[in-house]
Amino acid sequence: MKPNEVKEFLRKSLIKLPHRSIFIFGPVGVGKSSIVRQVSEELKWELRDVRLSLLDATDLRGLPAIDREHRETVWTRPIFLPPENYKGDMIFFLDEFNTANKSLQNSALQLTLDRQLGEYKLPDGVRIICAGNNISDGAFVTRLSSALSNRFINIDYDVDFETWKEWSYKNRLHPMVIGFHNWKKGDLLYKYKEDVDNKSFPTPRSWQYVSEVMGLGLDNGTLLEAIKGCIGEGAAMEYIGFYKIHKDLPAPEDILLKGKDIVPKESNVMFALCSSLIHLVNDHKDKINRLVEYSMKIEKEFSVVLVKDLLKTDMKEKVMACTAFDKWVNENKRVLL
Repeated sequence: MKPNEVKEFLRKSLIKLPHRSIFIFGPVGVGKSSIVRQVSEELKWELRDVRLSLLDATDLRGLPAIDREHRETVWTRPIFLPPENYKGDMIFFLDEFNTANKSLQNSALQLTLDRQLGEYKLPDGVRIICAGNNISDGAFVTRLSSALSNRFINIDYDVDFETWKEWSYKNRLHPMVIGFHNWKKGDLLYKYKEDVDNKSFPTPRSWQYVSEVMGLGLDNGTLLEAIKGCIGEGAAMEYIGFYKIHKDLPAPEDILLKGKDIVPKESNVMFALCSSLIHLVNDHKDKINRLVEYSMKIEKEFSVVLVKDLLKTDMKEKVMACTAFDKWVNENKRVLL
């Protein structure tokens, strides 16, 4: 499933199938944990994040204590488990589930299906979500037993370039990072190879690191080494090669604020310019109509990228309401169908 599909599934299943446990499988650094946090925030539910790999099997069940009045052994509830009289809504999130050893995973068998551990019962308002990486992703994970995996609705989380762009504009990633991926058609958004040194490699998460490093004001040599540390040498060399065109980039302010119709001929420069213009118009929303007008003066390929990406931002309604948008839609009907 694409990230937006996973999000839709979680929102609906958590409400309509509250006692059905879910396991999200996906590559390293693609946003599995983030999407669970987003859903909990949107639903205004408590999120309790527990890492099984940090526990012992006895930690999950709790420690035995003596009930002297009834002359019997009882088990104390671990603090990370909600009390049985909990009345709210909660996502009980077992992240990095399959990095835990087999004994801990087996301890969770009863919790994930029967929603209890020994005498302890999970409150009705608590939903269970687990997440983990695939064995093929090079993470130190173990295969779930058939008895355990059959207790979940198992969801495969896929990397999706268009969804990532929507997120990256919302979170104001560096425009050169977004422009690079538009130029590469998203081919380097995620790249993991088992047969090479993968100390660093491209993932949506590590591209966010690149965006942050871009804001440090480093000289070119140091910048290259820092970006290698984020996404690996091969991807870093390609990105730096693209970044060097920034000196040929027209000032976005000249186009957006001063009304100059500057149209570079090089495709890589145009991709960088499109993302830079969107970054700038976010601070000058009164110039949205001007930007859509400019999009009709550049090649159709870049015009479509520019306006479609604009529609992925929180400016979507203003874009669709501006006077130039109807004309743009009319001119690009065939492309949009």
